[in-house]
Amino acid sequence: MVKKATLLSLLVGTMLLSVFINASAQPAKGPYIDQVRFIHYEDENIALEQVKDGELDAYYFKIPLEVASDAKNDPNVAIYERRSGSNVLFINPAPSKDENVLNPFQFGEVRFAMNYLVDRDLVVNEFQKGFGSPLTDPYGIYSPEYLNIIDTVESFGFRHNPQLAESMISEQLTAAGAAKENGKWTYKGNPVTIKIMIRSDDTPRRLIGEDVASKLESLGFTVQKDYGDLNKANIIVYGSDPQELQWQIYTEGFAGTGAFVKENPVIPAQMYAPWLGRMPGFQNEAYWNYQNATLDDVTQRIFFANFTSQAERTDLLNLATRVGIQESVRVFVSQNTDPYAASPDLAGLVNDFGAGITSKYSPINARPTEGNSLDVGVKQIHQGAWNEVAGLRDIYSTYINSLIDDSSTFRDPYTGEIIPLRVQWTAIETQGPAGKLQVNPDAQVWDSASQQWKQVGSEGMSTSKVTYKVLYSNWHNGIPMDESDLLYSLYFTFEWGSNLGENDLTVDPEYTPQVEPGLERLKGFKINEDSLESYVDYWHYEDKEIADFGSMWATEPWEITAATERLVTSGKIAYSRSQASVNNVGWLDLVVPEHANMVKEELQRMKNENFVPAPLQGIVSVEEASNRYDASIEWINEHNHAVIGNGPFYFDSYNIAGRTITLKAFRDESYPFEVGHWSKYEHPKLAKITKLDAPRMLAAGQPAAINVSLEVDGQPSNDALVNYFISGKDQVVIKGEATPSGETGNFVIDIPSSETSKLSAGPNQLKIFANSKYAFSPDISTSTILVTGGPTLQDIIAKTTLDGTEYTVTGRSATVKLTSLTIEPNIAVKLELDGQGEVQLTLPKS
Repeated sequence: MVKKATLLSLLVGTMLLSVFINASAQPAKGPYIDQVRFIHYEDENIALEQVKDGELDAYYFKIPLEVASDAKNDPNVAIYERRSGSNVLFINPAPSKDENVLNPFQFGEVRFAMNYLVDRDLVVNEFQKGFGSPLTDPYGIYSPEYLNIIDTVESFGFRHNPQLAESMISEQLTAAGAAKENGKWTYKGNPVTIKIMIRSDDTPRRLIGEDVASKLESLGFTVQKDYGDLNKANIIVYGSDPQELQWQIYTEGFAGTGAFVKENPVIPAQMYAPWLGRMPGFQNEAYWNYQNATLDDVTQRIFFANFTSQAERTDLLNLATRVGIQESVRVFVSQNTDPYAASPDLAGLVNDFGAGITSKYSPINARPTEGNSLDVGVKQIHQGAWNEVAGLRDIYSTYINSLIDDSSTFRDPYTGEIIPLRVQWTAIETQGPAGKLQVNPDAQVWDSASQQWKQVGSEGMSTSKVTYKVLYSNWHNGIPMDESDLLYSLYFTFEWGSNLGENDLTVDPEYTPQVEPGLERLKGFKINEDSLESYVDYWHYEDKEIADFGSMWATEPWEITAATERLVTSGKIAYSRSQASVNNVGWLDLVVPEHANMVKEELQRMKNENFVPAPLQGIVSVEEASNRYDASIEWINEHNHAVIGNGPFYFDSYNIAGRTITLKAFRDESYPFEVGHWSKYEHPKLAKITKLDAPRMLAAGQPAAINVSLEVDGQPSNDALVNYFISGKDQVVIKGEATPSGETGNFVIDIPSSETSKLSAGPNQLKIFANSKYAFSPDISTSTILVTGGPTLQDIIAKTTLDGTEYTVTGRSATVKLTSLTIEPNIAVKLELDGQGEVQLTLPKS
């Protein structure tokens, strides 16, 4: 979504500086280097060799997995691993428009069966050469959120089981009227066909697609394989009506978050919920759309922090995960551990736990041993479209754009904690989750119906209030940022986030639905002489989350946004891919000269008209507006694009023929951060389990102790969080947190007999997650405990009474309640053990 106002920062589908310094001058601003060039290298093998030869400083895509192990031992290259991103089967659930054509994936049971058909271990061990881990949920085992949903994930117990998958699929298709003739599925005489869009530009995803195609063919489906890259997927998968069945499975990939996030409220909505516009149909009213009211409701509650406690949030997260997996419109296959290559002589890279070395802060902090510039290879230089409203959907352009724009806040690259960047919070007040506070009567909101700002008045109430200052700077075109940019950013959120009906021109099928649910939470803002106030119906148990939600910001000069608005509302171009497809116009792309010139011509018209947009009338004079138009026109003339930001680098040029984008350091004195500001993030302090003392065998009902020794940043330390989970029969039975004990770095897990009595006889799995308090990347230990003992059914019956009784058998205490007893023809006993469901035993009368 648009990154114009971080008042809606949670609404993002979905994202953190040797040059000489003259001692007599002010410290230099921005990055260490003067320039970074992003150069297209589609072939990863060639890119790797270029890094080894010193022709490239880094490559912003994973190197070929088959050579990654050898590259780790090569002194001519440094390998950085990024544990992020995922491989997914994106499944089309739409029924065909043709009643004689059956889409098997219109049935949830068939989609769910794909979890058993796909072989995740094969994918990780063979296709990814061990660089990854099996994945069944949208977060993955290395995410801090995984500890919140492990119970739900474990309960599914997915294993590769093609026989079960075939049985589930056959049962559903037969019930739907399909038949299997000579080993092939047919429906009303027509083959049941599955079209798989396979990414050919990513080897693991190509292999996944081909393997899934083979498995589906073996089940009797007629499979059509369609190979292509993201540009093709943008048309076939994301740009078509799902009911046209141009695709039924797509080997989708996610690069992971652009910054590491400890609690990520976006992921459940992005991966599972229709309302955010990332599910089939993409909220385009001209298309068939996948619908699920439960997922919409639950993920919006997570997204907008509509909960009253951390425990309630965890419950919502588990519900969203459970329903999302059951629906299986996205079937998660594997998480990536991607190896990235850089020069061993390049210092200062920040290996963010979300973005890896592609983090915004790597080029800012990078220090080459020679020269003041970087050459970075990229898999694709530009795919999709470059606009801040409904563009920038591919990882390649977002890498680059993150250097051009600053945001109001950023995330610590190793803890995910929110840290103010271009704002300074002076007060965070809240009466949440249930109370309200008075909104300043002079606070304003934008009213789309009357096209003006309106005061809230004396009856305005909100949950929270954030007071803050903004660290302004000049835009890259030399015009100073000011409150007019913030106002226009906020106006845009209200105007394009609301739909007033069929005559409303300021509606986009992708942007509007994802913003609209949050508008009711924006209760007013007020600009004071030296501060801003934001009033929001938003509460979180972490105050910084409230402040982040309530901080206004802008990443584009208002005149650029206004010019594109005029172009879009006049039907000349569209913000989103789907609207461009429906209207048969271009998808707004500010780096394409043709589109940049359209913006330039519109700016000239605005100047000729003495145009001041409605939300800025009385705030910006005609002369001030004209000066802005001139500055942006001059920028477009000089750079041949319309990308103007406020970050540490500016977009200098795009060489289309040479497939190169060049950014240059923004040294303007108005920029708030000096060279070297981000150096403290070069080195994460990780936790490592050095010793685990756990019993191999354990008698149910007996206490147990487990000892864990660990280090943080190579030294014994208590500055860690140690969580443990014991699972049996596809469910977490015991969980908790270890406590420091004795010498530094030693932790103990004490499990009382009342807990071990819950364990089932047989093998149980122990998982221990150790996270440094300075870096949330877990060291994970997995082992097996064999549990013995426990009462037999005869023991239970012998001790049972109709009203329930406490008893002890082989050291195990439990409460048993007899729920039914019948005599004929045999003795049938139903009983309940510890309130955990019924057990039935039938005995002969003798």
